[in-house]
Amino acid sequence: MKIRSLSFKLILSYALIIILTFSLLGIFLYRDLKRNYLKDLTNSLTNQALLIEAQISPLSVGKKDIQSLNNLVKDLSAKINLRATLIDRDGVVLADSEKSSQEVLIMDNHANRPEIRFALGGAVGNEIRYSDTLKMDMLYVAVPLSRNDDIIGSVRLAIPLTGVQKMFAEIKGILVLSIPFSLSLSFILSTFFALKIIKPVNKIISVARKYSLGNFSHRVYHEANDEIGELALTLNKMAKDIEEKVSAIKDQSQQLTAVFNSMIEGVIVTSKAGVVVSINQAIEKVFDVKKQDVEGRHFLEAIRNNEISGIIDLTLKEGSQITKEIILVFPVQRIFEVNATPIFSDNSVNGALVVIHDITEIRRLETVRRDFVANVSHELKTPLTSIKGFVETLLEGALEDKENNRNFLKIIQTHADRLDTLVNDLLSLSKLESEGIEIRKSVFDLHSQVNEVLKGFKSRLKDKEVKVENLLPEELKVNADEDRVFQVLLNLVDNAIKFNKEKGFIKVYSEFKGDNLKVTIEDSGCGIPPKDMPRIFERFYRVDKARSRELGGTGLGLSIVKHIIELHSGSVGVESTEGLGSKFWFTLPK
Repeated sequence: MKIRSLSFKLILSYALIIILTFSLLGIFLYRDLKRNYLKDLTNSLTNQALLIEAQISPLSVGKKDIQSLNNLVKDLSAKINLRATLIDRDGVVLADSEKSSQEVLIMDNHANRPEIRFALGGAVGNEIRYSDTLKMDMLYVAVPLSRNDDIIGSVRLAIPLTGVQKMFAEIKGILVLSIPFSLSLSFILSTFFALKIIKPVNKIISVARKYSLGNFSHRVYHEANDEIGELALTLNKMAKDIEEKVSAIKDQSQQLTAVFNSMIEGVIVTSKAGVVVSINQAIEKVFDVKKQDVEGRHFLEAIRNNEISGIIDLTLKEGSQITKEIILVFPVQRIFEVNATPIFSDNSVNGALVVIHDITEIRRLETVRRDFVANVSHELKTPLTSIKGFVETLLEGALEDKENNRNFLKIIQTHADRLDTLVNDLLSLSKLESEGIEIRKSVFDLHSQVNEVLKGFKSRLKDKEVKVENLLPEELKVNADEDRVFQVLLNLVDNAIKFNKEKGFIKVYSEFKGDNLKVTIEDSGCGIPPKDMPRIFERFYRVDKARSRELGGTGLGLSIVKHIIELHSGSVGVESTEGLGSKFWFTLPK
């Protein structure tokens, strides 16, 4: 039987009540009987002590005739079969039925005995205590002995309580033996009544368990017109109502789920209190949440986005449709158009329906197109203008000028090469920015790759007398896209040569930072002003536009470097002091 079952609790309660009743009744009866018996015994001793007191001559007490007093006390004690003691007012024992005259003379003073103090004070004294002489509990009763209203002593009677204690021990044993009987009776009665109550309750519990599992077809049958019968009728009606409502809700839920799952837009349904009622799979993907973790919680608690939360609150408050464009940074970078519409019930706002459209790609394409038109137009203008000008000059007669026509053609070729480089860089950057680009990783020697890059710039390094040091550890292995990393090194070394001074230096070295390898290309060039450093990796951004164009730069190299490194889950940066040189670095995971 489970200790938490109702039947056990009923049986235990009945048993405890019966046992407690029997125990308390036995205790009170035992104590009351003992108290009354001792009271009657004390009264009897008191009366007998008074009879003895009446037969004692005050004159003999005054003369302290111990011999005659002791004989008298022994005779009187023998008639009542009790120990009798005569004490004067100073507590000196004058006679004792259990002692001889000589023994009386050496007995202790009794003035401090509780019953004697009461008697000498004019009252009847009684006391139960252990007798060291007789080695047993004794009941002492003392009455005053008076003469002409003066107390001249006291008479004390004593009776051993051995018989009384034996009698009450037998009574206690009878009470203790009655406990198993009462316990057995209590369990029999309590089990009978508990099972009679529990049987219909167990039927209701069995049916209720089926209800909890979603099976509402079962019914409770109980014909008694009591509270349990009323409970059975109520459960049956409740089951019928719930079965009908659950069926209707399932139909609605299936329809709603089908609509939600077929939509590519994110959908959020909230209550009038801002609590999330439902979301679809698109919302789960965008905000990286689980439907079961979100539903039933306040929107801002479940999805931490203040802008969408504000739109929902405003819709619920004003009861009007709201459309707003937001930028989501976490957990993904997206641009959304949020449409929030109030849900009305009985002419009052009962919730909100929020539809989120992902317009990231649309905005990205608009930005790419706008930036492309602005930047490319600007970059193409100068070389095209120069080419057009020199072509017109040649057509107007300069073609026949043998001294200058070749110079004009070389200038045209230079600008054409620059246009070709610009287009190639644009194509590379466009490819890097496009979705789905593949990084083909492999393990290769980074030290050797830097040497290969430096070989391609051998003539330019010689012309500027720039000293180069490849300080990377030999056989430094990295796991990355070899061609992409080659392009990174090519751009960074190219810039280090372009903007370096005559007889300067370039150093390439590395260090480990936690789980990343940091590679640094340091030069002794002109450096970068602090105001330009935050934007140095932007497309088409140049520190010195005139000098950059003069050196053949397109303004896209560092942007290409940044995209390649970020595709490898790394980062790029620059440290520079204007006039003293720069340190461009990038990291790759180990």
